[in-house]
Amino acid sequence: MENKNKLLKIISITVIITSITTFVATSSFFTFVLKAQSTTSLPGSEKIFEAIRILDEKYYMDIDKNQVVENAVNAIVNSLGDPYTTYMNKDEWEEFNTFIKGTYSGVGLTVSGDKSDNKIIVISPFEGSPSDKAGIKAGDKITKVNGEEVFADDLDGATAKMKGEKGTNVTLTVLKKDAKEAIDILITRDEIHLQSVRSEMKGDIGYIRISIFDEDTGNAFAEHLGKMRDNGAKSLIIDVRNNGGGVVGAVVQVAESLLKQDSMIFYTQDKKGNRDDFVSKGSGVDLPMVLLINEGSASASEILAGALRDNKKATLVGNKSFGKGLVQQPAMLKDGSVIKVTIEKYFTPSGEDINKQGIKPDVEVNLVTEKDEQLQKAIEILSK
Repeated sequence: MENKNKLLKIISITVIITSITTFVATSSFFTFVLKAQSTTSLPGSEKIFEAIRILDEKYYMDIDKNQVVENAVNAIVNSLGDPYTTYMNKDEWEEFNTFIKGTYSGVGLTVSGDKSDNKIIVISPFEGSPSDKAGIKAGDKITKVNGEEVFADDLDGATAKMKGEKGTNVTLTVLKKDAKEAIDILITRDEIHLQSVRSEMKGDIGYIRISIFDEDTGNAFAEHLGKMRDNGAKSLIIDVRNNGGGVVGAVVQVAESLLKQDSMIFYTQDKKGNRDDFVSKGSGVDLPMVLLINEGSASASEILAGALRDNKKATLVGNKSFGKGLVQQPAMLKDGSVIKVTIEKYFTPSGEDINKQGIKPDVEVNLVTEKDEQLQKAIEILSK
């Protein structure tokens, strides 16, 4: 597979960016679907087309053919039981791309589906976002939006309900982690401007925070890393706590800034056993490092954690990461809608499959007070 195609793969957790569902299929498209049974070889597909034809011909009222097709596509995708394989209409896909570019309007949450109870689970709130200010944390579960129950098997529908114009309110019913009863939290939606990388010196230690891996993250990280080195940094702390993921290209660029040429970053494998290796083409750095992770560190953050750990470049400090080791790739339909499909699993350089397992830190530290004990431990390790 070409490197260009590799770097376009999406590894982000589902994000609250969707808008009101509007399907743009036309009646001619509906007719095409009915005729498609003569060309498809998918077992059982004739049953689907026959059901649509019967409803169109015999149902006692006129049916919304476009909506029938919309619901059928959603049902097919949802039948896989994979919260990361999702259908997006054209508008939703455009907004997803807007998010990847670093700006969107909403409540500022990264969420996923919990298959064990069909609940929507919070991976992480974005720093400074409305949900962050409202006190929503990683591990919380969202059970209702404006009093209406929401479930993981309709993740896109749930996120659409949470989205809205800047300045409007939404009430989320949230089951806090380890709590027995859910509470209502009123959130005022806002425009989210994501600054994916920020940095500061902490004595002679360079601290770099990565909040998301978007299209600008790789270049931004290189700039901040250069600034830290120019300021005399003797070691580095890289913080990917509550970073729910992003795109492959961004995390590869970050890893190449830290790992020497030919160092393995990670590899992927599909259902046929085809393997793609991602190897550093950068020069790396020769500085002691600590990487901060927690239960909100997912996907791309876990790729970075695995790469730095397995190449013995950093000590991992914090809590066990989320555990998403799957890669998605968008498949464009003719009307501009998209099916985001899980196509591969990824593995750390040592061959570890972290999906549903997460990555354990070398030094586990729980947050007890507002003093950020995890950051303090990182400083302590690097100051020895």
